[in-house]
Amino acid sequence: MSGETDEKLVREFVASGSRGAFSELYLRYRDKVFNTAYRIVGDYDGARDVAHDVFLKVYLEAASFRHRSSFSSWIYRIAVNRSLDEARRAKRRRSHASMDALGMNIESPRAHDRPHEVAMEREREAALLAALEDLSPKLRTVIALRYFEMLSYDEIAQIIRRPVGTVKSRLRRAHRKLGRLLEQMGFERVREEGDGLRESK
Repeated sequence: MSGETDEKLVREFVASGSRGAFSELYLRYRDKVFNTAYRIVGDYDGARDVAHDVFLKVYLEAASFRHRSSFSSWIYRIAVNRSLDEARRAKRRRSHASMDALGMNIESPRAHDRPHEVAMEREREAALLAALEDLSPKLRTVIALRYFEMLSYDEIAQIIRRPVGTVKSRLRRAHRKLGRLLEQMGFERVREEGDGLRESK
């Protein structure tokens, strides 16, 4: 089933209750959903609860997916909405999460051959996440979707159900707030048309 499109897997799951189809969707999106939730909520346990709720909702309400947009936009929208709810309710818990929670779910096969570089990358990731905590959940959302999930302005607009202009406005506000902190941490300012965050030379 790994070669099937998301949309075809959803249709198969809705039509026959195929566990294989749902499992494939889960494997494709579990890390994306968890990492997005973590960057919005800022808490490991809260993000784990969000991810559980997202996939439960997908399992129970897959038939409500109308194929008007991509499945990825649909599941990201569920994840963002649930994460914003969690962020509004939860008290800020300043715990040290595992490195998996920091979005380091993809590791080079030769990562253990260069432990210093891996350690530096994880340190930068932790510093960036600490800076993101100073943003509101809505601003963290657009930063997470744009620079971590690498989504386009149009895709983000579909997910948060706001005009593209609102997406760009929120990104500019987030850039201004993050700029000084990131420079102090050794990062260049985020540019709106750039590839994301880059370490300054």
